[in-house]
Amino acid sequence: MEKGLSQSSIIMLIAMLLAVMIAVIYGVQYFIDPEISITSEGLGDRKIEYEISKLVAEISRIRSDTAGSLFWLKLIALFVTVGGAVGGYLIGQSYTTDKKLSFEHRKDVDAAYQSIVHELSADSQILRAAAAVKLGAILKSFPVEWDVGSKRRRQIIQLTKQIFAAALSIEADQKVRKTITINIALDASDENENLSDLRELDLSGACGSDAYWARCDFFETDFFQADLGATSFRRSSLEYAQFREADLQGAVFDESKCVETNFTSSDLRRATFVDAVLDGANFDQAKVFGVEVRRAKSIKNLKGHLVDCSAEGDGSILVPIEKWIEGSEA
Repeated sequence: MEKGLSQSSIIMLIAMLLAVMIAVIYGVQYFIDPEISITSEGLGDRKIEYEISKLVAEISRIRSDTAGSLFWLKLIALFVTVGGAVGGYLIGQSYTTDKKLSFEHRKDVDAAYQSIVHELSADSQILRAAAAVKLGAILKSFPVEWDVGSKRRRQIIQLTKQIFAAALSIEADQKVRKTITINIALDASDENENLSDLRELDLSGACGSDAYWARCDFFETDFFQADLGATSFRRSSLEYAQFREADLQGAVFDESKCVETNFTSSDLRRATFVDAVLDGANFDQAKVFGVEVRRAKSIKNLKGHLVDCSAEGDGSILVPIEKWIEGSEA
Protein backbone atom coordinates (compact mmCIF):
# COMPACT_ATOMS: atom_id res chain seq x y z
CA MET A 1 0.00 0.00 0.00
CA GLU A 2 1.39 3.40 -1.00
CA LYS A 3 1.92 5.85 1.84
CA GLY A 4 2.69 9.55 2.27
CA LEU A 5 6.20 10.84 2.80
CA SER A 6 7.80 9.84 6.07
CA GLN A 7 9.12 12.49 8.46
CA SER A 8 12.73 11.58 7.68
CA SER A 9 12.05 11.97 3.94
CA ILE A 10 10.44 15.38 4.53
CA ILE A 11 13.42 16.58 6.61
CA MET A 12 15.87 15.42 3.93
CA LEU A 13 13.80 17.11 1.23
CA ILE A 14 13.75 20.45 3.10
CA ALA A 15 17.49 20.21 3.86
CA MET A 16 18.26 19.63 0.17
CA LEU A 17 16.03 22.55 -0.81
CA LEU A 18 17.77 24.90 1.64
CA ALA A 19 21.19 23.73 0.49
CA VAL A 20 20.29 24.47 -3.14
CA MET A 21 18.96 27.92 -2.22
CA ILE A 22 22.12 28.77 -0.28
CA ALA A 23 24.30 27.64 -3.16
CA VAL A 24 22.32 29.70 -5.66
CA ILE A 25 22.40 32.83 -3.49
CA TYR A 26 26.11 32.48 -2.80
CA GLY A 27 26.84 31.92 -6.47
CA VAL A 28 24.83 34.92 -7.53
CA GLN A 29 26.70 37.11 -5.04
CA TYR A 30 30.03 35.73 -6.18
CA PHE A 31 29.43 36.45 -9.86
CA ILE A 32 27.49 39.72 -9.79
CA ASP A 33 28.95 41.56 -6.80
CA PRO A 34 31.56 43.83 -8.43
CA GLU A 35 34.05 45.74 -6.41
CA ILE A 36 33.05 49.38 -6.41
CA SER A 37 35.76 51.84 -5.50
CA ILE A 38 34.93 55.50 -5.08
CA THR A 39 37.62 58.05 -4.24
CA SER A 40 37.52 61.72 -3.70
CA GLU A 41 41.13 62.38 -4.65
CA GLY A 42 41.45 65.39 -6.85
CA LEU A 43 38.09 66.72 -5.90
CA GLY A 44 38.37 69.87 -3.82
CA ASP A 45 34.76 70.65 -3.37
CA ARG A 46 33.65 69.82 0.21
CA LYS A 47 30.09 69.35 -0.93
CA ILE A 48 31.15 66.77 -3.48
CA GLU A 49 33.27 65.00 -0.85
CA TYR A 50 30.32 64.91 1.51
CA GLU A 51 28.08 63.40 -1.17
CA ILE A 52 30.71 60.83 -2.01
CA SER A 53 31.04 59.87 1.68
CA LYS A 54 27.29 59.38 1.91
CA LEU A 55 27.38 57.22 -1.24
CA VAL A 56 30.21 55.10 0.16
CA ALA A 57 28.29 54.59 3.43
CA GLU A 58 25.16 53.60 1.51
CA ILE A 59 27.14 51.11 -0.57
CA SER A 60 28.65 49.64 2.61
CA ARG A 61 25.20 49.22 4.11
CA ILE A 62 23.88 47.53 0.98
CA ARG A 63 26.87 45.18 0.96
CA SER A 64 26.27 44.35 4.62
CA ASP A 65 22.65 43.50 3.82
CA THR A 66 23.56 41.33 0.85
CA ALA A 67 26.84 39.69 1.76
CA GLY A 68 27.89 40.26 5.34
CA SER A 69 27.10 38.48 8.63
CA LEU A 70 23.85 40.44 8.97
CA PHE A 71 22.78 39.12 5.58
CA TRP A 72 23.45 35.50 6.61
CA LEU A 73 21.60 36.01 9.87
CA LYS A 74 18.59 37.30 7.99
CA LEU A 75 18.90 34.43 5.51
CA ILE A 76 18.97 31.85 8.34
CA ALA A 77 15.86 33.42 9.88
CA LEU A 78 14.16 33.28 6.49
CA PHE A 79 15.10 29.62 6.02
CA VAL A 80 13.85 28.72 9.50
CA THR A 81 10.53 30.43 8.84
CA VAL A 82 10.04 29.08 5.33
CA GLY A 83 11.41 25.63 6.21
CA GLY A 84 9.13 25.35 9.24
CA ALA A 85 6.10 26.38 7.21
CA VAL A 86 6.89 24.04 4.30
CA GLY A 87 7.84 21.19 6.63
CA GLY A 88 4.65 21.60 8.66
CA TYR A 89 2.58 21.61 5.50
CA LEU A 90 4.28 18.50 4.11
CA ILE A 91 3.96 16.61 7.41
CA GLY A 92 0.27 17.55 7.62
CA GLN A 93 -0.29 16.43 4.04
CA SER A 94 1.60 13.19 4.67
CA TYR A 95 -0.47 12.45 7.79
CA THR A 96 -3.71 13.16 5.92
CA THR A 97 -2.61 10.96 3.03
CA ASP A 98 -1.70 8.09 5.40
CA LYS A 99 -5.09 8.35 7.11
CA LYS A 100 -6.93 8.36 3.81
CA LEU A 101 -4.99 5.39 2.45
CA SER A 102 -5.47 3.51 5.74
CA PHE A 103 -9.22 4.11 5.56
CA GLU A 104 -9.38 2.94 1.94
CA HIS A 105 -7.36 -0.17 2.82
CA ARG A 106 -9.62 -0.94 5.77
CA LYS A 107 -12.64 -0.73 3.47
CA ASP A 108 -10.97 -3.21 1.10
CA VAL A 109 -10.20 -5.60 3.96
CA ASP A 110 -13.77 -5.34 5.30
CA ALA A 111 -15.19 -5.99 1.83
CA ALA A 112 -13.01 -9.07 1.36
CA TYR A 113 -13.94 -10.39 4.82
CA GLN A 114 -17.66 -9.77 4.31
CA SER A 115 -17.59 -11.64 0.99
CA ILE A 116 -16.23 -14.73 2.81
CA VAL A 117 -18.85 -14.43 5.55
CA HIS A 118 -21.54 -14.09 2.88
CA GLU A 119 -20.43 -17.42 1.39
CA LEU A 120 -21.09 -19.04 4.77
CA SER A 121 -24.80 -18.44 4.15
CA ALA A 122 -24.81 -19.79 0.57
CA ASP A 123 -27.31 -22.43 -0.52
CA SER A 124 -24.57 -24.84 -1.53
CA GLN A 125 -23.08 -27.01 1.23
CA ILE A 126 -19.74 -27.00 -0.58
CA LEU A 127 -19.61 -23.20 -0.64
CA ARG A 128 -20.48 -23.03 3.06
CA ALA A 129 -17.78 -25.57 3.90
CA ALA A 130 -15.27 -23.69 1.74
CA ALA A 131 -16.16 -20.43 3.50
CA ALA A 132 -15.58 -22.13 6.87
CA VAL A 133 -12.13 -23.23 5.70
CA LYS A 134 -11.29 -19.69 4.52
CA LEU A 135 -12.35 -18.19 7.84
CA GLY A 136 -10.37 -20.88 9.65
CA ALA A 137 -7.30 -19.87 7.66
CA ILE A 138 -7.70 -16.34 9.07
CA LEU A 139 -7.64 -17.75 12.60
CA LYS A 140 -4.67 -19.99 11.90
CA SER A 141 -2.53 -17.43 10.08
CA PHE A 142 -3.80 -13.89 9.64
CA PRO A 143 -3.31 -12.74 6.01
CA VAL A 144 -0.13 -10.66 5.72
CA GLU A 145 -1.65 -8.63 2.89
CA TRP A 146 -4.32 -7.42 5.31
CA ASP A 147 -2.01 -4.78 6.77
CA VAL A 148 -4.13 -3.73 9.76
CA GLY A 149 -3.24 -2.80 13.33
CA SER A 150 -3.06 -5.35 16.12
CA LYS A 151 -6.33 -4.09 17.65
CA ARG A 152 -8.23 -4.49 14.38
CA ARG A 153 -6.62 -7.89 13.85
CA ARG A 154 -7.89 -9.14 17.22
CA GLN A 155 -11.34 -7.76 16.42
CA ILE A 156 -11.50 -9.72 13.16
CA ILE A 157 -10.27 -12.92 14.83
CA GLN A 158 -12.80 -12.63 17.66
CA LEU A 159 -15.60 -11.79 15.21
CA THR A 160 -14.70 -14.88 13.16
CA LYS A 161 -15.06 -17.14 16.20
CA GLN A 162 -18.38 -15.52 17.11
CA ILE A 163 -19.64 -16.09 13.56
CA PHE A 164 -18.60 -19.75 13.77
CA ALA A 165 -20.38 -20.07 17.13
CA ALA A 166 -23.58 -18.63 15.67
CA ALA A 167 -23.30 -20.85 12.59
CA LEU A 168 -23.12 -23.98 14.78
CA SER A 169 -26.58 -23.22 16.16
CA ILE A 170 -28.01 -22.59 12.66
CA GLU A 171 -26.26 -24.98 10.27
CA ALA A 172 -28.29 -28.09 9.40
CA ASP A 173 -25.76 -30.04 7.34
CA GLN A 174 -23.63 -32.40 9.45
CA LYS A 175 -20.58 -32.22 7.17
CA VAL A 176 -20.56 -28.42 7.22
CA ARG A 177 -20.96 -28.43 10.99
CA LYS A 178 -17.98 -30.76 11.29
CA THR A 179 -15.93 -28.40 9.14
CA ILE A 180 -16.92 -25.47 11.35
CA THR A 181 -15.99 -27.30 14.58
CA ILE A 182 -12.54 -28.01 13.13
CA ASN A 183 -11.87 -24.46 11.95
CA ILE A 184 -13.20 -22.63 15.00
CA ALA A 185 -10.39 -24.20 17.05
CA LEU A 186 -7.49 -22.96 14.89
CA ASP A 187 -6.64 -19.83 16.89
CA ALA A 188 -3.63 -21.01 18.90
CA SER A 189 -2.97 -17.65 20.56
CA ASP A 190 -3.81 -18.56 24.15
CA GLU A 191 -1.56 -16.51 26.43
CA ASN A 192 -1.10 -19.04 29.22
CA GLU A 193 -0.72 -22.40 27.46
CA ASN A 194 -0.39 -23.89 24.02
CA LEU A 195 -4.17 -24.13 23.64
CA SER A 196 -6.65 -23.02 21.01
CA ASP A 197 -8.28 -19.82 22.22
CA LEU A 198 -12.07 -20.25 22.52
CA ARG A 199 -12.49 -18.21 25.68
CA GLU A 200 -15.75 -16.51 26.66
CA LEU A 201 -17.65 -17.55 23.52
CA ASP A 202 -21.41 -17.94 23.37
CA LEU A 203 -21.92 -21.51 22.11
CA SER A 204 -25.36 -21.88 23.66
CA GLY A 205 -27.58 -24.06 21.50
CA ALA A 206 -24.63 -25.04 19.30
CA CYS A 207 -24.75 -28.38 17.53
CA GLY A 208 -21.19 -29.64 17.71
CA SER A 209 -21.66 -33.36 18.26
CA ASP A 210 -18.57 -35.48 17.58
CA ALA A 211 -16.38 -32.36 17.56
CA TYR A 212 -12.68 -32.72 18.32
CA TRP A 213 -11.96 -29.88 20.72
CA ALA A 214 -8.94 -31.31 22.51
CA ARG A 215 -6.40 -28.84 23.93
CA CYS A 216 -8.73 -25.85 23.79
CA ASP A 217 -9.25 -23.05 26.29
CA PHE A 218 -13.00 -22.64 26.99
CA PHE A 219 -12.68 -20.29 29.96
CA GLU A 220 -16.20 -18.98 30.82
CA THR A 221 -17.62 -20.26 27.52
CA ASP A 222 -21.38 -20.77 27.52
CA PHE A 223 -22.63 -24.19 26.24
CA PHE A 224 -26.20 -23.85 27.52
CA GLN A 225 -28.42 -26.52 25.88
CA ALA A 226 -25.70 -27.32 23.35
CA ASP A 227 -25.65 -30.69 21.54
CA LEU A 228 -22.13 -31.99 22.18
CA GLY A 229 -22.56 -35.75 22.19
CA ALA A 230 -19.29 -37.69 21.74
CA THR A 231 -17.30 -34.45 21.67
CA SER A 232 -13.69 -34.67 22.81
CA PHE A 233 -12.51 -32.09 25.37
CA ARG A 234 -9.37 -34.06 26.19
CA ARG A 235 -6.70 -31.93 27.92
CA SER A 236 -8.82 -28.81 27.51
CA SER A 237 -9.28 -26.01 30.02
CA LEU A 238 -12.97 -25.69 30.97
CA GLU A 239 -12.66 -23.37 33.94
CA TYR A 240 -15.99 -21.69 34.76
CA ALA A 241 -17.56 -23.02 31.55
CA GLN A 242 -21.35 -23.38 31.57
CA PHE A 243 -22.80 -26.74 30.38
CA ARG A 244 -26.29 -26.32 31.88
CA GLU A 245 -28.79 -28.67 30.20
CA ALA A 246 -26.24 -29.61 27.53
CA ASP A 247 -26.24 -33.01 25.80
CA LEU A 248 -22.81 -34.47 26.59
CA GLN A 249 -23.51 -38.18 26.14
CA GLY A 250 -20.27 -40.05 25.51
CA ALA A 251 -18.19 -36.86 25.71
CA VAL A 252 -14.52 -37.18 26.61
CA PHE A 253 -13.18 -34.95 29.40
CA ASP A 254 -10.05 -37.00 30.12
CA GLU A 255 -7.19 -34.93 31.58
CA SER A 256 -9.28 -31.77 31.25
CA LYS A 257 -9.35 -28.96 33.79
CA CYS A 258 -12.95 -28.60 35.01
CA VAL A 259 -12.47 -26.09 37.83
CA GLU A 260 -15.83 -24.54 38.85
CA THR A 261 -17.37 -25.93 35.65
CA ASN A 262 -21.18 -26.03 35.71
CA PHE A 263 -22.75 -29.34 34.54
CA THR A 264 -26.15 -28.67 36.17
CA SER A 265 -28.94 -30.74 34.54
CA SER A 266 -26.63 -31.83 31.73
CA ASP A 267 -26.74 -35.29 30.15
CA LEU A 268 -23.35 -36.86 30.92
CA ARG A 269 -24.29 -40.51 30.43
CA ARG A 270 -21.22 -42.59 29.52
CA ALA A 271 -18.94 -39.54 29.52
CA THR A 272 -15.39 -39.99 30.81
CA PHE A 273 -13.43 -37.80 33.25
CA VAL A 274 -10.32 -39.96 33.61
CA ASP A 275 -7.49 -37.97 35.25
CA ALA A 276 -9.59 -34.79 35.03
CA VAL A 277 -9.46 -32.00 37.62
CA LEU A 278 -12.99 -31.56 39.02
CA ASP A 279 -12.37 -29.03 41.77
CA GLY A 280 -15.65 -27.23 42.48
CA ALA A 281 -17.49 -28.63 39.43
CA ASN A 282 -21.29 -28.58 39.79
CA PHE A 283 -23.11 -31.84 38.87
CA ASP A 284 -26.48 -30.97 40.42
CA GLN A 285 -29.33 -32.90 38.68
CA ALA A 286 -26.88 -34.17 36.04
CA LYS A 287 -27.48 -37.54 34.36
CA VAL A 288 -24.42 -39.53 35.29
CA PHE A 289 -25.17 -43.16 34.35
CA GLY A 290 -21.97 -44.85 33.21
CA VAL A 291 -19.79 -41.80 33.87
CA GLU A 292 -16.13 -42.76 34.30
CA VAL A 293 -14.25 -40.71 36.91
CA ARG A 294 -11.20 -42.93 37.40
CA ARG A 295 -8.28 -41.07 38.97
CA ALA A 296 -10.22 -37.81 38.78
CA LYS A 297 -8.72 -35.15 41.04
CA SER A 298 -10.66 -33.20 43.71
CA ILE A 299 -13.74 -35.38 43.13
CA LYS A 300 -14.74 -34.92 46.78
CA ASN A 301 -15.12 -31.19 46.14
CA LEU A 302 -17.97 -31.62 43.66
CA LYS A 303 -21.00 -29.38 44.10
CA GLY A 304 -24.67 -30.34 43.86
CA HIS A 305 -27.39 -32.15 45.80
CA LEU A 306 -28.76 -34.95 43.61
CA VAL A 307 -27.66 -36.71 40.43
CA ASP A 308 -29.64 -38.95 38.11
CA CYS A 309 -28.13 -42.45 37.90
CA SER A 310 -30.87 -44.01 35.73
CA ALA A 311 -29.82 -45.60 32.44
CA GLU A 312 -32.63 -43.85 30.56
CA GLY A 313 -31.94 -40.50 32.21
CA ASP A 314 -35.57 -40.20 33.18
CA GLY A 315 -34.97 -39.14 36.78
CA SER A 316 -36.15 -42.45 38.20
CA ILE A 317 -32.96 -42.98 40.23
CA LEU A 318 -31.97 -39.78 41.98
CA VAL A 319 -29.24 -40.18 44.57
CA PRO A 320 -27.24 -37.71 46.68
CA ILE A 321 -24.06 -36.67 44.97
CA GLU A 322 -22.01 -37.98 47.91
CA LYS A 323 -23.42 -41.47 47.36
CA TRP A 324 -22.63 -41.36 43.67
CA ILE A 325 -19.07 -40.29 44.45
CA GLU A 326 -18.66 -43.19 46.90
CA GLY A 327 -19.95 -45.62 44.29
CA SER A 328 -17.67 -44.22 41.63
CA GLU A 329 -14.60 -44.59 43.84
CA ALA A 330 -15.45 -48.14 44.84
